[in-house]
Amino acid sequence: MTVTDTRLYRKATAQVWDRLDSRLVRRTAWLSYDGSLPVIAGTVICLVVQKLPSGGGNKPVEAS
Repeated sequence: MTVTDTRLYRKATAQVWDRLDSRLVRRTAWLSYDGSLPVIAGTVICLVVQKLPSGGGNKPVEAS
């Protein structure tokens, strides 16, 4: 975890979890795949800021 003071966002905190394994449980995108479903590794990043310049609230964002 890292914490930084910024001019626009005041306190910004970032956390990263690397090499998280996600076991697939549905075959929707894997219909033509033979064998058991794979385990897919990924990274999760959490960035939280104390204040947004627009005055709005923090909202989760999903990326692929």
